[in-house]
Amino acid sequence: MKNISIIAITALFFSLFACDNTQEEETICLPVNMTITLVQGSETKKIIADFHYIPDTELIDHITWSDHQTHYFEYDASDRLAVVKAMKVDAKVLEEMWFVYDGSLVERVDLVRRNLDYVYLEPLDSIYAGYVELEYNGKQIIKESEYEISANGHMEVYVRNVSYEYDNKGNLLTSTALDPATGATEHLIMTYDKSKHPFGGLHYYFSGDSYVNNMVSRSVEETGFDYIYELQLNEHDYPEIIYEKLGSTTTRILRYSYICL
Repeated sequence: MKNISIIAITALFFSLFACDNTQEEETICLPVNMTITLVQGSETKKIIADFHYIPDTELIDHITWSDHQTHYFEYDASDRLAVVKAMKVDAKVLEEMWFVYDGSLVERVDLVRRNLDYVYLEPLDSIYAGYVELEYNGKQIIKESEYEISANGHMEVYVRNVSYEYDNKGNLLTSTALDPATGATEHLIMTYDKSKHPFGGLHYYFSGDSYVNNMVSRSVEETGFDYIYELQLNEHDYPEIIYEKLGSTTTRILRYSYICL
């Protein structure tokens, strides 16, 4: 999936199930539109995402992005997420994530890449790009290990190791990323507010994101990364506008609209 969606939804790369902190009688809102305004120095970029649901369900069918991408979602007979396909028209690439379950939990995600032709956007090939293995404590993902398959398909390379810790509400408190090649680590510490998360009602898999509350602070021990967060809520306590200042040069403004059930 695209980096900006991972950051914003996730989010984006892609916890297994949405953690729902709402009461049974409370209103559940699902996002139907998200606008991301990203300011980096003197450059401003705007990206729009529209969410389309399978009729009479809360399952996403696809997300269309204004930067020539569409994400398609497929489910198994139990409505578990089975496949996510990211169609990148400008790059003529289809990136797929195939989910393998152990009971109700995803134990592995297989990564497939397909190059597309320039006319009909039909797949020209199918490349097994690697996989992600997941470890759990209960239903919480505590570790992700990613492996890439070399271009000739004969070598498996360990490329990513991320471990996670949570609070007693399910919020992600820390993540520690290890680069297996260099041994370098990055330790991220986060705190959260008590409002509802925009994607708390959705069945998603995105790595390294919390679906309980919204992140209000984060710091990277190695860099002293500065993070400023401001939130405006709608009448159902879901974020309507999120303003984020990322370091000294980058600002991100997220705007959401919802359908409420």
